[in-house]
Amino acid sequence: MVKIALMYHDLYIQSGTESGFQNESAFQYKIQVDEFEKHVKAVVDYCREHIEIQVDFTFDDGGVSFLTLAAPILEKYGLKGTFFISTEYINTPLFLTSAQLQELSDRGHHIGSHAHSHKPLTALSENEITKEWANSVNLIKPYITANISASIPNGDENSIVRKRALEAGINKLYTSVPTTQLKRSYGVPIFGRYVIYQGMTSTDVIAIISNKHHRNKLFLKWKLLSLAKNILGNKYNKIKVLLFKRN
Repeated sequence: MVKIALMYHDLYIQSGTESGFQNESAFQYKIQVDEFEKHVKAVVDYCREHIEIQVDFTFDDGGVSFLTLAAPILEKYGLKGTFFISTEYINTPLFLTSAQLQELSDRGHHIGSHAHSHKPLTALSENEITKEWANSVNLIKPYITANISASIPNGDENSIVRKRALEAGINKLYTSVPTTQLKRSYGVPIFGRYVIYQGMTSTDVIAIISNKHHRNKLFLKWKLLSLAKNILGNKYNKIKVLLFKRN
């Protein structure tokens, strides 16, 4: 069995301004809802013919489109999503309310932590990292019936980030590393994910889940960008999108 996790963010009908964070970085990940349904249908059709492939749909940030757009499409195809919430934004405009989080949970979707403030955790002090995880876990606990999972904001992590997550009660971590390899840190399983960018089609998504060689290419691109990230500075996100958006 090959397990592949896809990482989405917000969906929209007409404009990316309908849900979630409103900045240049966030807009790179927003997917038009009709295109998203094409992704889901293509994945379901492929996995029906290739039972050795298991695909998880995960979503970061906590925008209102998780409930209004993503969940209905997933449910239409018999799927449930994993929705990671930046808890500082609960009950704020364009983000999920407490009642909407409860509805997502009641409908069988999994709620997880995306830390509290969405700040890059490696830029914070150890005490601040502890508070980020603790505050977030406390706020999502009412909506969780099983293990507590979390995704790391901006993919910025190290041993301190992982250790403090464990201490907060998190027992499953997701990163933005494009890999299917399961790793462990302090006993906590760590899953990689394949980021879906604006402009990617169902063909691009199927290339990820069907082609190991293509996945290896994505990992090598990620590795190169990781090495260059400190040098690229603010240019990093734009270059990353150009490299990952297409084959």
